[in-house]
Amino acid sequence: MKKKLNIFFSNSISAHKWGGGEKWMVTAGKGLNERGHNVILSGKSNSVFLTKAEEAGLDIIPLNIYADYNPFKIIHTKWLLKRKKIDVIVLNLNKDIRVAGIAARWAKIPVIIARNGIQLFSDKWKHKMTMKLVDGIITNSKSIKEAYNRFQWMDKNKTTVIYNGLKSNNQVDPIELKAIWNIPKDHLVFVAAGRLTTQKGFDLLIEAVSSISSSKRPFSILIAGMGKERKLLQDQIDNYNLQNIKLIGFQNNLASIIKAADYVIMPSRKEGMPNVVMESMALGKPVLAANVNGVPELLDHNKTGYIFDPMRPEPVKEAIKFVLENHGSEKIANWGSLAKEHVKSNFSLEKMLNELESYFYNQYAQAYR
Repeated sequence: MKKKLNIFFSNSISAHKWGGGEKWMVTAGKGLNERGHNVILSGKSNSVFLTKAEEAGLDIIPLNIYADYNPFKIIHTKWLLKRKKIDVIVLNLNKDIRVAGIAARWAKIPVIIARNGIQLFSDKWKHKMTMKLVDGIITNSKSIKEAYNRFQWMDKNKTTVIYNGLKSNNQVDPIELKAIWNIPKDHLVFVAAGRLTTQKGFDLLIEAVSSISSSKRPFSILIAGMGKERKLLQDQIDNYNLQNIKLIGFQNNLASIIKAADYVIMPSRKEGMPNVVMESMALGKPVLAANVNGVPELLDHNKTGYIFDPMRPEPVKEAIKFVLENHGSEKIANWGSLAKEHVKSNFSLEKMLNELESYFYNQYAQAYR
């Protein structure tokens, strides 16, 4: 019988932030815990991350990492890791590596792993030095692995791709979103979701919609999420006098909103393996997404969705116009069902946990060769 591992996740993300990396850690931690491993998640005190982890039934430790190379925090973390007899530590941000990673090296933790949901390393000497602190990198897209392997100093075997996994959920019921947000009954509804930041490209989406002077079908767009760009986006909507775009804030029932929509659109400037795309596909919804990082590994253009060029509003406009003109036609009728099957076959939670568990065991075995 294989040893049950003591696994420690370190995530120094700001207390108010909750994104794909945090969701992955809680999901992976809960899955590994249910398989009998001892899992601890650490993060900032009173953070959304630790709150979600505790709600998932996981052990948590507040560990306030604010600055790189903090000697007092490194010493405290080293003591903590040794006391908990940690076998595997998984580090989220570069800051985690340069504090908890150093502590793990000093504590002689067998397996030290960086997990990059987006590209966090560049071809700089400081990142080359950071890499020496970890035994491996887990990422969720081939594009990030390929980017890292272009660095001349990078060990080509250091990065492993393990795709995000979703637990199948057939219990999601659609909500009456047209009634809730006063959308005319004859409108097609697009949903976009994410933090209201420049990275997510919602400004490009608003710009694109402003240039659609006429279309075959009327439509509305709901943008779910909170963030520092909210006022700028609302001002942009108001300046264009767009009545068919609404910022609806953070939504706990996002899956039900997506289930009720006709399409999901993701205009991001940068992503890793975007959760909103994968989760929408799993719900059987056709997705229009910018061609960033892991999107082509998820979507098959014109088969399970629509991929458009990133960074500019014109391709977003063309994507919207395409589905407006072809809605209900054979050309796009099966996008949603094919997308759902693709996610079910290739991105299941069980598959992710199997690969993650196997990876940890292999790394652990190598540490004692």
